[in-house]
Amino acid sequence: MAYINWDKPFYVDPSTGESVAPGTLGAIPVPTYGHYVGGFGYSAAVFGGVLIVQGNGSPYSSMDELNANGTDEQDAVDIIDYYAYVHDVRSSLTGPVYTALQAQADAALLGSVVALDSHYDPEAALMAGVISFGMVGSLALHGYLNVLSPFQLIGALTDAVRDIDYGLDNLPPGELADALNFIFEPTGDPNVFVFDFAIRTTSFRQEFVEVIVMNTLNAIIDGGEADNVPLSTGFPFPGTSDYHLAYNAVTGDIDLNAG
Repeated sequence: MAYINWDKPFYVDPSTGESVAPGTLGAIPVPTYGHYVGGFGYSAAVFGGVLIVQGNGSPYSSMDELNANGTDEQDAVDIIDYYAYVHDVRSSLTGPVYTALQAQADAALLGSVVALDSHYDPEAALMAGVISFGMVGSLALHGYLNVLSPFQLIGALTDAVRDIDYGLDNLPPGELADALNFIFEPTGDPNVFVFDFAIRTTSFRQEFVEVIVMNTLNAIIDGGEADNVPLSTGFPFPGTSDYHLAYNAVTGDIDLNAG
């Protein structure tokens, strides 16, 4: 399948997690996927697209129902796209300011993607991982990470890493080059690319959860490697911590770094 729209990106401000206008200083491009996966009002295959809903304003309850009632552009191309459609509808009901309702919508999308085995296609797996990191980042940057338990957070981030790893390992060479040069950032090593995300904490308790979760995730990624060392998360002081998921295109190895 070829559902990643490399030629139709949206842009994200990494400091806020918000989608912003093209050309915004410091914004990073992220490709859209299918007809609904993407920010800046991307729905029904276009930015600013019209969402179709049931008579009571709720999303259609299945992908089959959605696809039976919409145009080709309003159809979901796969189950991930359908989950994004449901998220779009829920988000449209929350208003322009990020609130607890938006946090619930983000957490619901995250839960749906994590529960899905997206390894039916490398593009789907790659975008599932990106969506998971995006939703965790959105919750964290807006101060709602507490809607997830530590176990849910560990599970979500672990699943996201495995999805991204599977996607990168199985994409055709041309698409792998697109992914590494689009979603990831180059480093001083021409074979190593990084995917950046941040977690913001506002209390000692949140910082304590962060240090446990991120170091558990790091240990899972390293899988007992001799060079595994604890991540410095800023504990015990709350604040914003930056993380880098590094992918080696030669070895296929993924590492998590902080700072």
